[in-house]
Amino acid sequence: MSAAVATLVMTNFATVSIVKDASHSRLELFGSIWPIALTSAVAVILVMSFLYKSIVDLVDELEQREANAQHQALHDQLTGLANRALLEDRLSQALTRYRRSGEQVALLMLDLDRFKQVNDTLGHNAGDKLVQEVGERLRSLLRETDTVARIGGDEFAIVQVSPKGEADVRRLCERIISVIRKPFIIGDREARVGVSIGAVFATKDMAEASELLRKADITMYRAKAAGRDCFRMFTEAMDADVQRRDQIESALRAHLREGEGLDLHFQPIIGSRGKVTGLEGLVRWEHPVLGIIPPNEIIPIAEECGVIDELGLLSFRDACRMARRFPELYVAVNLSPLQFRAPRFAQTLRSIVEAEGVEPNQLELEITEGLFIEHGTLCGATIQELRRDGFRIVLDDFGTGYSSLSCLRKFPVDKIKLDRSFIDIAARDQSVAIIRAAVTLGHAMALEVVAEGISCREEEQIALEAGCDALQGHLYAPAMPESELTAYLASVQSPSRISDAA
Repeated sequence: MSAAVATLVMTNFATVSIVKDASHSRLELFGSIWPIALTSAVAVILVMSFLYKSIVDLVDELEQREANAQHQALHDQLTGLANRALLEDRLSQALTRYRRSGEQVALLMLDLDRFKQVNDTLGHNAGDKLVQEVGERLRSLLRETDTVARIGGDEFAIVQVSPKGEADVRRLCERIISVIRKPFIIGDREARVGVSIGAVFATKDMAEASELLRKADITMYRAKAAGRDCFRMFTEAMDADVQRRDQIESALRAHLREGEGLDLHFQPIIGSRGKVTGLEGLVRWEHPVLGIIPPNEIIPIAEECGVIDELGLLSFRDACRMARRFPELYVAVNLSPLQFRAPRFAQTLRSIVEAEGVEPNQLELEITEGLFIEHGTLCGATIQELRRDGFRIVLDDFGTGYSSLSCLRKFPVDKIKLDRSFIDIAARDQSVAIIRAAVTLGHAMALEVVAEGISCREEEQIALEAGCDALQGHLYAPAMPESELTAYLASVQSPSRISDAA
């Protein structure tokens, strides 16, 4: 390039010198100039060629950079799969075709099960390699017209175009579950994960990408709730459940924001001699639109949305107030495992008891085995502190977990409540033997044993034959508001046998 420019400059200078010399004829001038002109032309061509090539190379480089930037913007860097932006674009295109021609489209939302365990035990690099391998396995199952995307840490999504009905989608889900179950070899280690899948078809009233993604996500979480490592197909009932949950959460927050708890109903607990010896406080809520909402629906929502501490303490205050009103009875209240994570939890309960003017030994705190399994070390220290303060600890739903005996050995409690599943009228002798074994174990550890869920005389007799210390259930009384409880307690006699109780 520099040589061509120099040649061009020199030839132009020579040409100017010749033209200025007036002693030459025109023919002589032409003969002297044309070699110089030819050289200039060649130089110009060389310069232009170089400039053209430079421009072409620059354009190619810019186009390549643009293509790379666009690819990075639309693809996951770890797996090379489509990312959420490209997924939504492909899904929108497929839905456009669906609206125009009726070409069906299905969306699958996938979330790996037990992936956190891989990261925790093998490290995040191993987790990344596993995610890459999952992407390859998913890609191998799909047609070129389908799209698989990674949309989160261990979340994937698939747009399946033109599936042949629900059976086709189900087959794909089954193949995905099967291939993900196979072990992953990472270095010299083996890792195993599962996958939960939610699948949804486009319909005329659900033909927007955002709506399809939302409902696929709902369905995937339903698969997780069903035990993981499985798939579920979307139904409208699932969406209704989510809408109901949102309504409950919104109303619950507003309720607590106004400084109010939910209604606490109380179910009598009957001692072995037929007298009411205690009460269990159970959360009840009659929503103006949704009707009566049971505690097994309220509590999980309160835990998920982060208001369980506030709700639990309000319920505990109500239980203390009831204990003050009926000092001859103990009052039991359920605690969520999440409440034990609150700082100074034992001190908080002690302060409430002191403020309400009742003794801690009049309060029973019911916990489940899940508390020990999920928060063993933390809850163990808190439970010991609560017992030192005088509170009585009750292990609820005893026998439904896999570590009941282990819990009793590691963590001190005062009472166990047998789950109603222990009682089977059809297998009376077996039920008596099983409950008697649990009662013998409890008594050997100086624990009281309560059978809950008693709904008929046959169940009552099984529990009595097994040696239970107290009974609870609808046979005697349902959970009732304070106004009804007062009348009930006033009417109850003190017979010598439970069978004669109200």
